[in-house]
Amino acid sequence: MRRVFVLALVFALLLALATPAFAEMEYRFTDRKAIWTDFAWGKNDIIEAIDFELYKGYPDNTLRLGNDITRAEFAAVLARCIDVSGDPGPNWYDSAVDGLVKLGIIPGKSGDWDAPITRLEMAQWLGRLARVYNLPEKDLGAAFSDTYDEDALRAARAGLVKGVSAGVLGADQHLNRAQAAVLLFRVARSVDTNLPTDEELIQAVKEVAEDVNANAMDFEARRNVDLSFYDQLPYKRVTRTYFEGARKFMYANRDNGRKNVRGTVKEARIAEKHNSIAYVVAKVENENGYKGYTVSRFKKIDGRWMMTQGGSPQGSRGEWKIVESVGW
Repeated sequence: MRRVFVLALVFALLLALATPAFAEMEYRFTDRKAIWTDFAWGKNDIIEAIDFELYKGYPDNTLRLGNDITRAEFAAVLARCIDVSGDPGPNWYDSAVDGLVKLGIIPGKSGDWDAPITRLEMAQWLGRLARVYNLPEKDLGAAFSDTYDEDALRAARAGLVKGVSAGVLGADQHLNRAQAAVLLFRVARSVDTNLPTDEELIQAVKEVAEDVNANAMDFEARRNVDLSFYDQLPYKRVTRTYFEGARKFMYANRDNGRKNVRGTVKEARIAEKHNSIAYVVAKVENENGYKGYTVSRFKKIDGRWMMTQGGSPQGSRGEWKIVESVGW
Protein backbone atom coordinates (compact mmCIF):
# COMPACT_ATOMS: atom_id res chain seq x y z
CA MET A 1 0.00 0.00 0.00
CA ARG A 2 1.35 3.39 -0.95
CA ARG A 3 2.22 5.44 2.09
CA VAL A 4 1.26 9.08 2.42
CA PHE A 5 4.17 11.43 1.94
CA VAL A 6 4.68 13.44 5.08
CA LEU A 7 8.08 14.88 5.89
CA ALA A 8 7.55 16.18 9.39
CA LEU A 9 9.13 16.47 12.79
CA VAL A 10 10.40 13.59 14.83
CA PHE A 11 7.32 13.58 17.06
CA ALA A 12 3.87 13.54 15.48
CA LEU A 13 2.44 15.10 18.58
CA LEU A 14 4.93 17.96 18.46
CA LEU A 15 4.00 18.94 14.95
CA ALA A 16 0.23 18.73 14.88
CA LEU A 17 -2.72 17.31 16.70
CA ALA A 18 -4.70 16.25 13.66
CA THR A 19 -2.27 14.47 11.35
CA PRO A 20 0.31 11.76 12.18
CA ALA A 21 3.84 12.59 11.07
CA PHE A 22 6.20 10.28 9.26
CA ALA A 23 9.63 11.40 8.13
CA GLU A 24 9.97 9.17 5.12
CA MET A 25 13.05 10.55 3.44
CA GLU A 26 12.73 8.42 0.30
CA TYR A 27 9.80 10.59 -0.80
CA ARG A 28 12.21 13.41 -1.60
CA PHE A 29 13.19 11.62 -4.80
CA THR A 30 11.26 11.98 -8.04
CA ASP A 31 12.07 8.42 -9.20
CA ARG A 32 11.18 6.79 -5.88
CA LYS A 33 8.52 4.52 -7.45
CA ALA A 34 11.33 2.34 -8.75
CA ILE A 35 12.00 1.22 -5.18
CA TRP A 36 8.68 -0.67 -5.19
CA THR A 37 8.47 -1.59 -8.88
CA ASP A 38 11.97 -2.41 -10.13
CA PHE A 39 13.78 -3.16 -6.86
CA ALA A 40 11.09 -4.64 -4.63
CA TRP A 41 13.53 -7.43 -3.68
CA GLY A 42 15.57 -4.94 -1.65
CA LYS A 43 13.05 -2.18 -0.92
CA ASN A 44 13.20 -2.36 2.88
CA ASP A 45 16.99 -2.04 3.04
CA ILE A 46 17.04 0.61 0.31
CA ILE A 47 14.53 2.70 2.24
CA GLU A 48 16.47 2.27 5.48
CA ALA A 49 19.70 3.34 3.77
CA ILE A 50 17.92 6.49 2.58
CA ASP A 51 16.25 7.23 5.91
CA PHE A 52 19.57 6.93 7.75
CA GLU A 53 21.00 9.39 5.19
CA LEU A 54 23.60 6.83 4.21
CA TYR A 55 22.34 7.11 0.68
CA LYS A 56 21.64 10.63 -0.52
CA GLY A 57 20.97 10.47 -4.25
CA TYR A 58 21.78 13.22 -6.73
CA PRO A 59 21.31 17.01 -6.60
CA ASP A 60 18.35 16.75 -9.00
CA ASN A 61 16.48 14.65 -6.41
CA THR A 62 16.88 11.35 -8.24
CA LEU A 63 18.15 8.01 -6.97
CA ARG A 64 18.91 6.34 -10.34
CA LEU A 65 18.92 2.95 -8.65
CA GLY A 66 19.38 1.05 -11.90
CA ASN A 67 22.58 2.91 -12.79
CA ASP A 68 26.02 1.47 -12.13
CA ILE A 69 27.58 2.94 -8.98
CA THR A 70 31.00 4.46 -9.50
CA ARG A 71 34.06 3.70 -7.42
CA ALA A 72 33.89 7.22 -5.97
CA GLU A 73 30.21 6.92 -5.08
CA PHE A 74 30.68 3.54 -3.44
CA ALA A 75 33.65 4.86 -1.46
CA ALA A 76 31.66 7.89 -0.30
CA VAL A 77 28.72 5.85 0.98
CA LEU A 78 30.98 3.21 2.53
CA ALA A 79 32.84 5.93 4.42
CA ARG A 80 29.50 7.34 5.55
CA CYS A 81 28.43 3.90 6.81
CA ILE A 82 31.35 3.67 9.21
CA ASP A 83 31.72 7.43 9.82
CA VAL A 84 35.28 7.79 8.59
CA SER A 85 36.91 10.63 6.70
CA GLY A 86 40.40 11.68 5.72
CA ASP A 87 42.13 14.65 4.20
CA PRO A 88 40.08 16.67 1.71
CA GLY A 89 41.27 17.31 -1.82
CA PRO A 90 40.13 18.88 -5.07
CA ASN A 91 37.63 16.10 -5.77
CA TRP A 92 34.35 15.71 -3.87
CA TYR A 93 35.23 12.13 -2.91
CA ASP A 94 38.85 12.69 -1.79
CA SER A 95 38.12 12.78 1.93
CA ALA A 96 36.20 9.49 1.83
CA VAL A 97 38.83 7.73 -0.26
CA ASP A 98 41.67 9.01 1.90
CA GLY A 99 39.93 7.86 5.08
CA LEU A 100 39.32 4.38 3.67
CA VAL A 101 42.91 4.11 2.39
CA LYS A 102 44.27 5.02 5.82
CA LEU A 103 42.15 2.28 7.39
CA GLY A 104 43.45 -0.26 4.89
CA ILE A 105 40.03 -0.86 3.31
CA ILE A 106 41.05 0.56 -0.07
CA PRO A 107 44.61 -0.35 -1.13
CA GLY A 108 45.41 2.98 -2.80
CA LYS A 109 44.11 6.08 -4.53
CA SER A 110 44.97 5.10 -8.09
CA GLY A 111 42.53 4.29 -10.86
CA ASP A 112 39.53 5.97 -12.45
CA TRP A 113 37.17 6.97 -9.67
CA ASP A 114 34.40 7.82 -12.13
CA ALA A 115 34.42 4.27 -13.48
CA PRO A 116 31.79 1.75 -12.32
CA ILE A 117 32.93 -0.49 -9.50
CA THR A 118 32.95 -4.22 -10.23
CA ARG A 119 31.44 -6.71 -7.86
CA LEU A 120 34.91 -8.15 -7.29
CA GLU A 121 36.41 -4.83 -6.23
CA MET A 122 33.40 -4.13 -4.04
CA ALA A 123 33.85 -7.52 -2.35
CA GLN A 124 37.57 -6.89 -1.89
CA TRP A 125 36.91 -3.61 -0.12
CA LEU A 126 34.30 -5.18 2.14
CA GLY A 127 36.56 -8.13 2.90
CA ARG A 128 39.27 -5.76 4.12
CA LEU A 129 36.65 -3.88 6.14
CA ALA A 130 35.65 -7.19 7.75
CA ARG A 131 39.27 -7.68 8.83
CA VAL A 132 39.75 -4.11 10.05
CA TYR A 133 36.65 -4.35 12.24
CA ASN A 134 37.14 -8.03 13.10
CA LEU A 135 33.67 -9.01 11.92
CA PRO A 136 32.73 -12.58 12.88
CA GLU A 137 32.72 -15.20 10.16
CA LYS A 138 29.16 -16.48 9.85
CA ASP A 139 29.58 -18.81 6.87
CA LEU A 140 32.90 -20.62 6.97
CA GLY A 141 32.10 -22.56 3.83
CA ALA A 142 31.40 -19.55 1.62
CA ALA A 143 32.96 -19.97 -1.81
CA PHE A 144 32.63 -18.59 -5.33
CA SER A 145 33.28 -20.39 -8.60
CA ASP A 146 34.42 -17.20 -10.35
CA THR A 147 36.99 -15.93 -7.85
CA TYR A 148 39.38 -17.28 -5.24
CA ASP A 149 40.28 -13.80 -4.00
CA GLU A 150 40.74 -14.08 -0.24
CA ASP A 151 39.40 -10.59 0.49
CA ALA A 152 36.22 -11.33 -1.44
CA LEU A 153 35.83 -14.64 0.38
CA ARG A 154 36.34 -12.91 3.73
CA ALA A 155 33.47 -10.55 2.88
CA ALA A 156 31.28 -13.55 2.04
CA ARG A 157 32.20 -15.39 5.24
CA ALA A 158 31.26 -12.27 7.21
CA GLY A 159 27.86 -12.20 5.54
CA LEU A 160 28.47 -8.87 3.82
CA VAL A 161 28.43 -10.15 0.24
CA LYS A 162 26.20 -12.59 -1.56
CA GLY A 163 26.52 -13.84 -5.11
CA VAL A 164 24.36 -13.11 -8.12
CA SER A 165 23.43 -16.80 -7.92
CA ALA A 166 24.46 -19.76 -5.78
CA GLY A 167 28.25 -19.83 -5.57
CA VAL A 168 28.73 -17.11 -8.20
CA LEU A 169 29.93 -13.65 -7.18
CA GLY A 170 29.52 -12.12 -10.64
CA ALA A 171 33.06 -10.84 -10.25
CA ASP A 172 33.28 -9.00 -13.58
CA GLN A 173 29.81 -7.48 -13.38
CA HIS A 174 29.20 -3.90 -12.32
CA LEU A 175 27.34 -3.13 -9.10
CA ASN A 176 24.20 -1.05 -9.54
CA ARG A 177 23.04 1.57 -7.09
CA ALA A 178 20.18 -0.52 -5.69
CA GLN A 179 22.50 -3.44 -4.95
CA ALA A 180 24.96 -1.03 -3.37
CA ALA A 181 22.31 0.44 -1.06
CA VAL A 182 21.39 -3.02 0.24
CA LEU A 183 25.04 -4.01 0.71
CA LEU A 184 25.99 -0.81 2.45
CA PHE A 185 23.07 -0.86 4.86
CA ARG A 186 24.17 -4.41 5.70
CA VAL A 187 27.64 -3.06 6.44
CA ALA A 188 26.25 -0.35 8.72
CA ARG A 189 24.40 -2.99 10.75
CA SER A 190 27.43 -5.30 10.96
CA VAL A 191 30.11 -3.04 12.44
CA ASP A 192 29.76 -3.19 16.22
CA THR A 193 33.03 -1.79 17.51
CA ASN A 194 33.15 1.46 19.48
CA LEU A 195 29.45 1.23 20.32
CA PRO A 196 27.77 4.25 21.91
CA THR A 197 26.43 3.84 25.42
CA ASP A 198 22.69 3.79 25.96
CA GLU A 199 23.07 6.94 28.04
CA GLU A 200 24.75 8.74 25.13
CA LEU A 201 21.89 7.93 22.77
CA ILE A 202 19.20 8.73 25.32
CA GLN A 203 20.78 12.12 25.89
CA ALA A 204 20.82 12.65 22.13
CA VAL A 205 17.07 11.93 22.00
CA LYS A 206 16.40 14.54 24.67
CA GLU A 207 18.47 17.08 22.77
CA VAL A 208 16.62 16.23 19.56
CA ALA A 209 13.37 17.11 21.36
CA GLU A 210 14.73 20.54 22.24
CA ASP A 211 15.74 21.17 18.63
CA VAL A 212 12.34 19.98 17.41
CA ASN A 213 10.64 22.31 19.86
CA ALA A 214 12.83 25.19 18.69
CA ASN A 215 11.88 24.49 15.08
CA ALA A 216 8.16 24.33 15.91
CA MET A 217 8.24 27.61 17.80
CA ASP A 218 10.33 29.30 15.12
CA PHE A 219 7.80 28.28 12.51
CA GLU A 220 4.90 29.52 14.62
CA ALA A 221 6.64 32.88 14.89
CA ARG A 222 7.69 33.29 11.24
CA ARG A 223 5.51 30.90 9.19
CA ASN A 224 8.13 30.30 6.49
CA VAL A 225 10.57 27.67 5.23
CA ASP A 226 13.67 29.70 6.03
CA LEU A 227 16.24 27.64 7.95
CA SER A 228 18.37 30.50 9.20
CA PHE A 229 17.29 29.47 12.70
CA TYR A 230 19.23 26.22 12.30
CA ASP A 231 22.57 27.73 13.33
CA GLN A 232 20.97 28.99 16.55
CA LEU A 233 19.56 25.61 17.57
CA PRO A 234 20.49 24.64 21.12
CA TYR A 235 21.99 21.27 20.16
CA LYS A 236 21.91 20.69 16.36
CA ARG A 237 20.97 17.04 16.89
CA VAL A 238 18.69 16.91 13.83
CA THR A 239 20.15 16.91 10.34
CA ARG A 240 19.55 19.97 8.22
CA THR A 241 18.18 17.74 5.44
CA TYR A 242 15.47 16.50 7.77
CA PHE A 243 14.45 19.96 8.89
CA GLU A 244 14.32 21.18 5.29
CA GLY A 245 11.61 18.63 4.60
CA ALA A 246 9.86 19.34 7.88
CA ARG A 247 9.59 23.08 7.19
CA LYS A 248 8.28 22.51 3.67
CA PHE A 249 5.55 20.26 5.07
CA MET A 250 4.66 22.71 7.81
CA TYR A 251 4.50 25.59 5.33
CA ALA A 252 2.31 23.62 2.92
CA ASN A 253 -0.15 23.02 5.77
CA ARG A 254 0.07 26.46 7.37
CA ASP A 255 -3.56 27.41 6.69
CA ASN A 256 -5.35 24.22 7.66
CA GLY A 257 -5.66 24.93 11.37
CA ARG A 258 -2.60 22.95 12.40
CA LYS A 259 -1.04 23.95 15.68
CA ASN A 260 2.61 23.24 16.45
CA VAL A 261 3.17 22.54 20.12
CA ARG A 262 6.12 21.63 22.31
CA GLY A 263 6.68 18.18 23.72
CA THR A 264 8.96 16.26 26.03
CA VAL A 265 10.60 12.85 26.11
CA LYS A 266 9.31 10.96 29.12
CA GLU A 267 11.46 7.86 28.60
CA ALA A 268 13.71 6.45 25.88
CA ARG A 269 15.10 2.99 25.20
CA ILE A 270 17.62 1.72 22.66
CA ALA A 271 16.24 -0.85 20.24
CA GLU A 272 19.39 -1.42 18.18
CA LYS A 273 22.82 0.19 18.03
CA HIS A 274 25.93 -0.23 15.91
CA ASN A 275 29.12 1.67 15.22
CA SER A 276 27.36 4.48 13.35
CA ILE A 277 23.60 3.86 13.27
CA ALA A 278 20.98 3.25 15.95
CA TYR A 279 17.23 2.88 16.46
CA VAL A 280 15.78 4.60 19.53
CA VAL A 281 12.21 4.35 20.86
CA ALA A 282 10.77 7.07 23.07
CA LYS A 283 7.62 7.72 25.06
CA VAL A 284 6.63 11.33 24.40
CA GLU A 285 3.98 13.77 25.59
CA ASN A 286 2.96 17.21 24.33
CA GLU A 287 1.64 20.32 25.99
CA ASN A 288 -1.94 19.26 25.41
CA GLY A 289 -1.47 15.94 27.16
CA TYR A 290 -1.23 13.76 24.06
CA LYS A 291 0.90 10.66 24.70
CA GLY A 292 2.51 8.28 22.25
CA TYR A 293 5.63 6.57 20.96
CA THR A 294 8.24 7.57 18.43
CA VAL A 295 10.81 5.52 16.55
CA SER A 296 13.90 7.52 15.59
CA ARG A 297 16.90 6.73 13.44
CA PHE A 298 20.26 8.11 14.51
CA LYS A 299 23.41 8.33 12.40
CA LYS A 300 26.86 9.16 13.69
CA ILE A 301 28.14 12.00 11.53
CA ASP A 302 31.67 13.26 12.13
CA GLY A 303 31.59 11.57 15.51
CA ARG A 304 28.28 13.11 16.58
CA TRP A 305 24.95 11.27 16.82
CA MET A 306 22.28 12.99 14.71
CA MET A 307 18.60 12.19 14.20
CA THR A 308 17.96 11.56 10.49
CA GLN A 309 14.39 10.28 10.56
CA GLY A 310 11.66 9.77 13.09
CA GLY A 311 7.96 9.69 13.76
CA SER A 312 5.05 7.62 14.98
CA PRO A 313 5.58 3.86 14.54
CA GLN A 314 4.37 2.66 11.16
CA GLY A 315 2.94 -0.81 10.77
CA SER A 316 3.81 -0.85 7.06
CA ARG A 317 7.46 -0.57 8.01
CA GLY A 318 7.35 -3.04 10.87
CA GLU A 319 8.17 -0.30 13.35
CA TRP A 320 5.79 -1.60 16.00
CA LYS A 321 8.15 -4.56 16.24
CA ILE A 322 10.89 -2.09 17.10
CA VAL A 323 8.71 -0.66 19.87
CA GLU A 324 7.94 -4.15 21.15
CA SER A 325 11.65 -5.06 21.09
CA VAL A 326 12.32 -2.61 23.93
CA GLY A 327 9.53 -4.10 26.06
CA TRP A 328 6.75 -1.60 25.31
